[in-house]
Amino acid sequence: MMSTDQIQAGTYVKGIWIRQDPKHAPDVVIYYVNGMHIMVVNSVPRSSKLMNYIKTHQGGGFALGSCHFYLEFLLAWHHLLVNAGYKNPAIFALEYTLVPEATYPTQVSETMLGWKHALQMVNGDGSRICVAGDSAGGTLILSLLLQLGAQGGSSGSTAQSLQDGPMSSNAGIVMPQLAVLISPWVTLTTKLHHPSKTDYLNRDTLWQYAHAYAGSAMINQPPASPGACVDEKSWLAASPRGGYVVFVGQEEVLAPDIENFVEHQTRMKVRIKTLRMEKGVHAWPIAAMYLATSVDLRLHWLKVMTNEISLLIPVEASEKEERTAAFSD
Repeated sequence: MMSTDQIQAGTYVKGIWIRQDPKHAPDVVIYYVNGMHIMVVNSVPRSSKLMNYIKTHQGGGFALGSCHFYLEFLLAWHHLLVNAGYKNPAIFALEYTLVPEATYPTQVSETMLGWKHALQMVNGDGSRICVAGDSAGGTLILSLLLQLGAQGGSSGSTAQSLQDGPMSSNAGIVMPQLAVLISPWVTLTTKLHHPSKTDYLNRDTLWQYAHAYAGSAMINQPPASPGACVDEKSWLAASPRGGYVVFVGQEEVLAPDIENFVEHQTRMKVRIKTLRMEKGVHAWPIAAMYLATSVDLRLHWLKVMTNEISLLIPVEASEKEERTAAFSD
């Protein structure tokens, strides 16, 4: 049995829960913050005009989109988590306030409240939570991690083994086990953003969204723009103990900035695995759900994500055979 529930916890936290069994605590929670979206009609062009089609139907940048658009993607992900061997997986997708109704720091505050809400569902055990986000959602996840680190956070993903208990500081700040970032918008504006003939993102439009979100005072300041943080101690404190899994399309506008983030984390010896999608455009694992030409291609990157999560948030040993069989299908 699976339950999909739209919730409003208290006054401020809105989103969707996808749960296998709402009556019991999850053995893994994906806390997801969305970024981009692509509006797709029944007939998707398969010709060379595909990228032009996407360009006219895409949005995001803190100003457009909803976790409800991601429902098919999230339901497929939940199904794969069950196939991977988790007994009671759950996904919480945050619904945050869009620009111009609200601007920074509202969205970061809502992301923090969503994190606390997800944490309650696992009785404060951050080792059962994977935080994840794409595009602007990746920005908000990184902002969240920097804030958690500043509040006490962890001493970095190199500090404790996976066998340790829930990671927290003396201040009682709990960190997630893992962060999965899909084409994260690491730095709001940077010369590392390069025009791409293939990607559907437009750099100038992206920067307009950035100004609308953060304003001139914060557009080049962390945590609004996580990539603006160059302090190694801050990043070590912000890192999940299992580190990061990063997906980047080699043809996307954000690719050089994402690679810079990866290099920075690697230099600090933070655990980070980078999955580079050859000829991939922005947030391709999500776009592929609607644009790929076969079921296998639609689910490929979701299966990769699920496998990476299962390595760092292990399922019960007795279920490993089932997990292996599911991924060999």
